[in-house]
Amino acid sequence: MRENPQKGLVIFISLLIGFSMLSVEAGVSAVKTGASCSKAGQTVLLSEKKFTCVKVGKKLQWDKGVIVQLPKKPSSPTTQLSGHDLVISQIESNWKLWRSKSSNTFTPIKLIVQPGYDSAWSGASKGADLLISTFNANGYSLLQEPIAVFGDTEEWLASTGRPIACGRSVPEQPLGIYCGHVNLGYGYFVLNATQDEKFIGKTLTPSQINTLNYMVVHDVATMYELQAQYASIPYDGTKNQIPAWIREGFVQLFAALAVSDSNAQKKSYYDFAISSNMLESFPKALCTKTLQDFESKDRKWGGSCMSSQNFYGVELLAARHGGLDALFKFVSLYGVSDDCQPLELAEKIFMQSGMTT
Repeated sequence: MRENPQKGLVIFISLLIGFSMLSVEAGVSAVKTGASCSKAGQTVLLSEKKFTCVKVGKKLQWDKGVIVQLPKKPSSPTTQLSGHDLVISQIESNWKLWRSKSSNTFTPIKLIVQPGYDSAWSGASKGADLLISTFNANGYSLLQEPIAVFGDTEEWLASTGRPIACGRSVPEQPLGIYCGHVNLGYGYFVLNATQDEKFIGKTLTPSQINTLNYMVVHDVATMYELQAQYASIPYDGTKNQIPAWIREGFVQLFAALAVSDSNAQKKSYYDFAISSNMLESFPKALCTKTLQDFESKDRKWGGSCMSSQNFYGVELLAARHGGLDALFKFVSLYGVSDDCQPLELAEKIFMQSGMTT
């Protein structure tokens, strides 16, 4: 029977490779100080040592070897954050810690919308509920059920809102918070639309949905800010409020954190607020040399730059002085005594933030 010549060649090559590997392994294992070698000047790298074949007398043998420093794999450069990027990083790290304590035990927001409104209106609770659960888990309670009422007509808002608005003759303004826990107003005002724009039978755009979600969370944060100074007593609206820049900056910051965290895009709170046109970009210069100090009833916010400046002032205050817990404590204790040093400190920090006037 005739054998296949190709089969024999394959067997031969396999054996040759096997013997070669054995000889290499044997050669390497034989390399040690004083062992014989075959060629002067030959070098072998073994266990991070370089051995050289040298002539000692009439005999060739391996020397003691020298340690070879192998090149280390370069590590990835560490990005050093500074300026506003560092502030964002500090706030997000602190918020992540707060979120880790979130609980499912909380009273969710109740949304009431005029019949005919797009389902996005009644579904705008995700960010607000996330904020409520986070606040509650970190020890900050809203004693009354949070409610939001939105509609097109004065008649519907009045008939729906008056039974739950502490006897107030609502709507008293385009959008307002009554009794510290009922947010009631016109749909056009919530979405920053014109007064003659109606939303019954109208589908919201993605941009309008972003605005709606933000505004619902914003006003829930306002409810917490109002309740903060009342501790275990339900807020009734009679106590003087803190300066506007702290109040509005507080609610803007927490609203941005909650709505971005509940959004599928998972952008940073800053990127989400900017892309949704909720804030102007971090300014290169201050809008004014002083921060706002009027009550909310004034309703003159001074433009989007000044409103954004409130946000950046509070953001900076929280990042540099104790985080979100310290911010909440600051809001809770403001006005309890005549000591105005915390406010002066906060304004000083903001003015020294690196922006120029």
